[in-house]
Amino acid sequence: MCRYRRRRTGKCVAIVGAGPAGLAAAYYLLQAGFACTVFDDHEQPGGMLRYGVPEEELPRDVLDMEIAQIEKLGFKFEGKTRIDNSASLEKLREDFNAVFIAFGALEAGQVEAMGLKTGKNGVEIDGKTYQTNLPGVFAGGDAVRKRKLTVRAVADGKEAAESISQYLSGEAVTGPAKPFNTRIGKIKKDEKKQFAACGSDATRVTVSKKGVGFTDEQARQEAARCLHCDCRKADSCKLRQYAYEHCAHPTRYKSERRLFIQQAQHEKIIYESGKCIDCGLCVQIARETGEELGLTFIGRGFDVRVAVPFESSIADGLKHSADKCVAACPTGALAFAK
Repeated sequence: MCRYRRRRTGKCVAIVGAGPAGLAAAYYLLQAGFACTVFDDHEQPGGMLRYGVPEEELPRDVLDMEIAQIEKLGFKFEGKTRIDNSASLEKLREDFNAVFIAFGALEAGQVEAMGLKTGKNGVEIDGKTYQTNLPGVFAGGDAVRKRKLTVRAVADGKEAAESISQYLSGEAVTGPAKPFNTRIGKIKKDEKKQFAACGSDATRVTVSKKGVGFTDEQARQEAARCLHCDCRKADSCKLRQYAYEHCAHPTRYKSERRLFIQQAQHEKIIYESGKCIDCGLCVQIARETGEELGLTFIGRGFDVRVAVPFESSIADGLKHSADKCVAACPTGALAFAK
């Protein structure tokens, strides 16, 4: 039985380590309805962010405000508590429904002392689920890898929380779902100018003092330099949705990718023909709206593409139906400029 305060599910998790991985796991587990108690051998939570990063690079008031957001969800912190042997770990396994090992890098012999199997860089885990060799015990962060990257540790905490949630809910532990993704790969020489044209040519903004951060104007100026090499419709891309549902693999069939081309002459939208799957929805909408030029299919076979007739610009082709075409486009080939 769990002797710590329960939440909605009646299940509780012990998190060993109050660094980025442990705090991230607590954040997501608490939202899922699981009570969390975080154990750490330091007096305050934060891990290396508090005790390893200089304050001029990360002001402590900023860190404290971030941690306060997690504390509002209700986790319990047990400071000055060291969990470093099989007896202390076994006690947690008795008192809690699951355990997440999220402290820093372990010294030689410490992994075995806790009854865990040793991997190449620390605790051995299943790469997809973060499970260790002990039932109900998961691990992540610097305890299993040597990258020492805060963003990676936070990602470990989030992904491990998904596996722990599955475990405590009686589901098959498969880890976080991996959405269908494709990457453009290495940029070709002829494409560099095209990408550079997508962002502001202003010089990089640097802050005058570490830990101060950007002013609002500096943040806007720096953000304007983004080349937008990401997907503009990642959350609602129909191609991504159906590819995931049908277990498609982007590397199964090799072919030469289309060159990056972006038409940005329109005041509201952009068109990236390389993302177009030739579904024809925009062609139909432009015709029904009564566009003078509209869009059409140009070419034959594998080389067919959607474009404005007579090599005109996207601004000439979509004078009245741009909004409707963007809404209908399943892949983000047509997207709003801002």
